Amino acid sequence: MLQANVIAVDLGASSGRLVRVSIENGELELEEVHRFPNEGIYINGRIYTDILSIFHEILAGLQKVCLSGRKIDAIGIDSWGVDFAFLDTDGELLGNPYHYRDTQGTGMIEAAEKIFGKRGLFYETGIQDMWNNTVYQIMGIQKRKPAYLDRVGHMLMIPDILGYFLTGSKTVEYTSASTTQMYDVREKKWADKVCRELGIRSEMLPEVVMTGTEKGVLTADVKKLIGLAEEESLRLIATAEHDSAAAAYAVPTDETHYIFISSGTWSIIGWVTDDPIVTDEIFEKEYSNEGAAFGKVKLVKTIMGMWLIQELRKCWKRQGKQIDYGFLVEAEENAAPFSHFIDVDDALFASPMDMEAAINQYCAQTGQSIMEEQGDFYRTVMESLAFKYRESIDDLEKISGKTVDKVYLLGGAIQDHAFCQYIANATGKQVSAGPIEATAIGNAMIQMEALGVFSDEKAHTEAIKKFADISCYEPQETELWDRMYETYKRVTTKEK
Repeated sequence: MLQANVIAVDLGASSGRLVRVSIENGELELEEVHRFPNEGIYINGRIYTDILSIFHEILAGLQKVCLSGRKIDAIGIDSWGVDFAFLDTDGELLGNPYHYRDTQGTGMIEAAEKIFGKRGLFYETGIQDMWNNTVYQIMGIQKRKPAYLDRVGHMLMIPDILGYFLTGSKTVEYTSASTTQMYDVREKKWADKVCRELGIRSEMLPEVVMTGTEKGVLTADVKKLIGLAEEESLRLIATAEHDSAAAAYAVPTDETHYIFISSGTWSIIGWVTDDPIVTDEIFEKEYSNEGAAFGKVKLVKTIMGMWLIQELRKCWKRQGKQIDYGFLVEAEENAAPFSHFIDVDDALFASPMDMEAAINQYCAQTGQSIMEEQGDFYRTVMESLAFKYRESIDDLEKISGKTVDKVYLLGGAIQDHAFCQYIANATGKQVSAGPIEATAIGNAMIQMEALGVFSDEKAHTEAIKKFADISCYEPQETELWDRMYETYKRVTTKEK
């Protein structure tokens, strides 16, 4: 095994960071070099992603790396899926990209059904109908601004537009392209029929490159901006650019069949497989066949996760209340169990101005009392999310015909030990929690794979196992949680 130093640029829906990941003699080392906030910007009724600010922060982070004097072999960028930016025919940015929580896609699923029929886009692409998919955002833009797309030269996903700023390369990575619902995961190409029927010109859609491809090297201007010597070269590698695909590459197991949960702003639950499953059952159960690293597929359900907590914290900050996680976890532990139940995927929670009010509105609609205490809100979200995971795991086991004894939990949510225990209790499965830095680690492991660091495909898993601090949680009070799960199902189906 060789040694390498890479930079994982990991962009989440609430923050971004640059992480240096090194490996030597099979030992991983991580260092967070730079972190910055990243949230949607509300302006005159629209929501945008401030892509230029993100690029500025990436340059600031790379400048820190250069000043450290440590040689870096490559960079890889991952982010949330579905969002995109437009370049004009001269290669200039047309404007800040819209954020996926913008409302312009409202009603576009129904509009697409009139063209393709129900399940039509799913059967063309393998991707579930979700209100924030790229295809519906573009349809919404076309409805509001019919001539806007005439000005578009290229559409690039968020990691790819940043890669273009760094290198001049106009390509889209496979896992990122798969989130658009305009890409056929079976044929590994843009879905021609979808684009043609929706009036999306083929020349707008760049080449899709496979995970691990070298996208280019930093331009001379970028090297000057970050302080990299003119004679030095720094490669940009197409990591698994969809963050959940990067995280899935960091699952610390050699099992051929396993279920993972990547728990962040969104919760992604599913498994990695070789081929997509495109059936009525998969559609009805709301699963998608998204791209996984190196041409594989992850069959996943996307659940609104820590978004609810993030938005609650914003409410409480405006009210002058404590919002640090240590305080909230303690309040959660002191709150009464099973006092309320919510469906975390309810439309009320998609993009409210006040999440506390939205949750209480849901409670009122389902015959539950109004909450006031922070601990009650926090515990209700976390217990309900654990029950949502159980629903999905039950579905996945039925789909596969296989039962698992363990679930792999990845991401920042593992810091809430009570939540990890809730998941074990709710699902009746052992929960393997970690690594917390799964997305950055997966991003880096893919770069290292492309650099030829690992001797075989299992070597990166062994390195992760040695590095990661894994905690295991066994199910407790399963009879009580089984009863409460039945109550959860009764309450959360009343509104539907």
